[in-house]
Amino acid sequence: MHEETQLLHTTTGEEPFRALTIPVHRASTILFPTVDAFLNRHEQFYDGYSYGLHGHPASRSLAAHVAQIEGANHALILPSGMAAVANATLAVVKQGDHVLLPDAVYGPTRAFADNFLAKLGVDTTYYDPLEAGGIAARFTQATRLVWVESPCSYTMEVQDVPAIAKVAHARGALVAADCTWASPLGFKALDKGADIAIQALSKHVSGHSDVLMGSIAVRDGQLYRQIKDAMGFTGQGVSPDDCYLALRGMGTLAVRLERQTRSALAVAKFLDLRAEIAQVLYPVLENDPGHALFQRDFTGAAGVFSFLLHRRSKAALVDFLEGLSVIRLGASWGGLHSLVALAQIEAQRTVSPWKSKDYLVRINIGLEHPDDLIEDLAKGLDRYRAAAK
Repeated sequence: MHEETQLLHTTTGEEPFRALTIPVHRASTILFPTVDAFLNRHEQFYDGYSYGLHGHPASRSLAAHVAQIEGANHALILPSGMAAVANATLAVVKQGDHVLLPDAVYGPTRAFADNFLAKLGVDTTYYDPLEAGGIAARFTQATRLVWVESPCSYTMEVQDVPAIAKVAHARGALVAADCTWASPLGFKALDKGADIAIQALSKHVSGHSDVLMGSIAVRDGQLYRQIKDAMGFTGQGVSPDDCYLALRGMGTLAVRLERQTRSALAVAKFLDLRAEIAQVLYPVLENDPGHALFQRDFTGAAGVFSFLLHRRSKAALVDFLEGLSVIRLGASWGGLHSLVALAQIEAQRTVSPWKSKDYLVRINIGLEHPDDLIEDLAKGLDRYRAAAK
């Protein structure tokens, strides 16, 4: 069965009432038929129903669906993508252990490592995201986990995940991958060597900018139980209503990604020809440094990319962005609406210096007509060019 079809075949409830949508059970308390069933309820923690915090029909259905499209045996649903990153990490490291993170990693993940893991006695080393075999020099005897993120946040470096995984596994370390950008439809992290695949379901899967949720997918049963235990210790649970919305979004995931990628490529090509643009960072473009790896490892893409402008004043940048009428200013991506966000990358790097001190602009291409987006950007760039330096 093709993935586009699988996305539409969710669990549909029980006889005699069957519907095309999963029923929402709003409940924290689970009832048990007998005293023995109650006393043994903790046996249901991993795969059954023991308490609403630890699973309900909607979360189980969503987890099964995520596992299917990830090519995993098990999946877990958490209240955010960052919760997925944190719990996956906490499940496999302890005091004295060492973690490797790409220097271009998602900002909150970096803050989690520097501020939270450090307090627990877990050391972190950052590596150049474009290192592959050379990453071996970063390992210590205490290295237990290597994170990859491909493409990387904002700067869009495509990592050689299979090569990094080969080095990590040879040294007894696990590999965790944040593969939100292309979703599992475009990048199968577990097939490329990752042991743990996480997504921020808030982004593409939800697709409507109205849900916060994350997922963790694994193939190993013991690893699944470790992560589920960590979720229990940290009190991680999800609302059945949010799971319902994520399942609804999953049904249109394939067509949204296809449309947004097609529109993004048109917008990226337009920007690539504008004199005001210094560089477009989008692996789908043939002239992008990561294009060859993208072609090798990815089967799909997304409508998110970044670009650098030739320097003007900050006032010119403000005039460009605040004057946009179709595209709005906002931090998220993966939803129906086109957004722009700003970041200064130089101060966020420690081992792979970023060449520009200027703001980097990240754009999420939504479902608006690409001609309207191009017209909006063209007018904005005209304002930018006309502004005094």
